[in-house]
Amino acid sequence: MIVSTLILLAAHAIVHRLRARSAAERHLLWATSLAAAATLPLLALLFPRWEPEWARLGDDWPAALAVWTPWAPAQGADVVVRATGVEAASWQAARWLLPMWVAGTCVALLLMARDVARLIRLVRDADLLSDRRCAALCRTAARRLGLSRVPVLLVSRHAVMPMTWGLRRPCIMLPASALDWSTERVRAVLTHELAHVARADWLTHLIAQLACAVYWFHPLFWSAERALGRETELAADDEALGAGVEPSQYAADMLEIVRASGADDLSRPAMAMARTKPLERRIAALLQPAANRARVSRRSAVMTAAVSVAVVVPLATLTASGALDVDVRTVAVPAAIQFTSAGPAPAAPMVRGREGAPPRRLVVLPEIEEYTTPPLYSDEARRRGVEGIVTLAFHVDASGGVSRARVLRGLGSGLDQNALVALRQWRFRPGRHDGVPAAMDAEVDVEFNLRSEGVNELIANDMATLVGPDVTPPRVVRTSRVSLRGFDTPGVVVLDVVLQQDGAPRVVRILRSLGPEADERAVRHFEQWHFTPAMKGGVPVKVRMNAEVRFRG
Repeated sequence: MIVSTLILLAAHAIVHRLRARSAAERHLLWATSLAAAATLPLLALLFPRWEPEWARLGDDWPAALAVWTPWAPAQGADVVVRATGVEAASWQAARWLLPMWVAGTCVALLLMARDVARLIRLVRDADLLSDRRCAALCRTAARRLGLSRVPVLLVSRHAVMPMTWGLRRPCIMLPASALDWSTERVRAVLTHELAHVARADWLTHLIAQLACAVYWFHPLFWSAERALGRETELAADDEALGAGVEPSQYAADMLEIVRASGADDLSRPAMAMARTKPLERRIAALLQPAANRARVSRRSAVMTAAVSVAVVVPLATLTASGALDVDVRTVAVPAAIQFTSAGPAPAAPMVRGREGAPPRRLVVLPEIEEYTTPPLYSDEARRRGVEGIVTLAFHVDASGGVSRARVLRGLGSGLDQNALVALRQWRFRPGRHDGVPAAMDAEVDVEFNLRSEGVNELIANDMATLVGPDVTPPRVVRTSRVSLRGFDTPGVVVLDVVLQQDGAPRVVRILRSLGPEADERAVRHFEQWHFTPAMKGGVPVKVRMNAEVRFRG
């Protein structure tokens, strides 16, 4: 819907600057824009997705503004986010938005059906117009406008506005008072209505009404439909003036017809000659002597339609998702691992000087101030029963920030990268030299012990809420620009993530490793994502998720 919205916004901005152009040209622009905006979401479902190179390298489209497809798995997605501990999870918005949209569309269609029923009643009460003068004027005006078939003329016993409808067999209805009108007035009214027939305005009007019924929630569709109706009437007025009708007399006749009809809520399925609300604007346009009243040729209309199709189809297939496709969905996951015995709560490891050198005099090494995330096991390391120590070297700046972290001695099986993940989330008190905070290089031993894994799991979970029926799952609003392509060995890195109350993800471990370089890239990639927070009872909560990051060759 975002592209449809941009199309309608552009149409509003462009038409505002086309006041010097004719009403027929402005009408063509509105009709093309409305058709393009209405069909683009439907074409996006029919055509395969296309991602050009420039879209791959550019900024990411916000996923929250994309076409709404809740929990729809994408084929070959580069990133799959799975909620852990699913309890028959469902997207709460999806449960209500679809019924609301269907209900609104049904209401709009019922209102259209009511108007059709009113028109049918008018037709049943109407009679064929047998007046020879009116029939002769109708044939003359039809020949002038190039119509191969003269519409059926009806006369109504009610005080109705002159109107027309139909495509294969068009009809024109006049009020009974038309028999007493002057010849000039009859000629002007018939020319106006026949102009609608020649331009197929009734079909355009009906399609616009159906588009508004489908997109009833979108105000730009309604404003575009109203603008289309205004330009339709102005273009028909221009045709009447082109037949030699005097503008001032035509304006006076229009005012008298509106007063005599005494009704403004005419049948929407028909093209009525005039309505009360936009009447002042039409009269002002009639009385402008230098106004542009040019027609739109059939060739111009065909070329405009062809250009519109050539633009809309690529837009419908275009996807600009950066370097990845995103698929956010819930799935059934294995039951949580049960730990038979939990060891003692882990203590923060001690920091030592680089390469184990003892601190110099008056030098205080950095200290771990907040041991927020303990090191966690990967699936492979747990399965193989790997235990031991990973030695990390890193740099702590004068404000306590950590950088240039690397593995000096590792254990493999994904534990080295998990140690780096944990280290980056610890808060440090900076080292001091002569009592002044100073940047320092340091080392730390990170121990992996299966006996304490249960306690580490509880700490990492941090009371995260399971995604269940009473929890609204998160949704992606920003992805990363880190590239996941070009690797010699494609595969999947699985991350364990806690989504915090502000929607920021915190990677707590690597469940499945693809190698140090891919693991590091996956962590850096997903840390740049942002989500809407998960909600429970209207309050943001933390949730635990798994993220599969797929690397492509």
